[in-house]
Amino acid sequence: MKLKDIINEVKIEYLNKHQIFEENYAYESIFYHGSTDKKLEGKRGIHVGTKLAATEALEARIGVPAEGEWDGTREYGKTLLAGKKTLSRPENRFKDTGFNSGNIPEEDYLPTEREERATYSDKTPIPFDSKPIVFPVKIIGKMSNSPQNPHSDSRANGMIMRNLKLGNAKRGYFYTNEGEDAGSISAVVPDSSFLKIL
Repeated sequence: MKLKDIINEVKIEYLNKHQIFEENYAYESIFYHGSTDKKLEGKRGIHVGTKLAATEALEARIGVPAEGEWDGTREYGKTLLAGKKTLSRPENRFKDTGFNSGNIPEEDYLPTEREERATYSDKTPIPFDSKPIVFPVKIIGKMSNSPQNPHSDSRANGMIMRNLKLGNAKRGYFYTNEGEDAGSISAVVPDSSFLKIL
């Protein structure tokens, strides 16, 4: 075996060990995304992270199911959401944020029964006939850093927003979560071409 081949084998072993494939910049780690319709869209980039981080982000936007989880089989408008009493249970600790805070009913309720509507970031109401889901994805696009060298949450979001505004967002960023699943590694990418739904 030639020295060049030995070096390449060692390099490939290193890249695989660190979950990076140099050829297509794919990251072997599985990430998750929470969506109301299993689509990969976002005007502020698309965020992916651990299953817990994706679940917490989706629940903060649309509500916590009174029972079970958002698995893509239940229609949003017909699913009971956790009221104050259910949110006060130990298993729902720290879930009283976003749509789950403020003037919410004491008892579990349907989204159609609440005056305040859950909305997307652009303030468009979440459709009652949507079927929210948290699903796995793989990053296949180029990233500016690695999971081993993440940015802060605010820095990554600031950079992606600036690059999207300037029209030159060509890479994503890994970052350490400050909110959902605090301390875990998440990523933000410019668009759906950077991700593959698994």
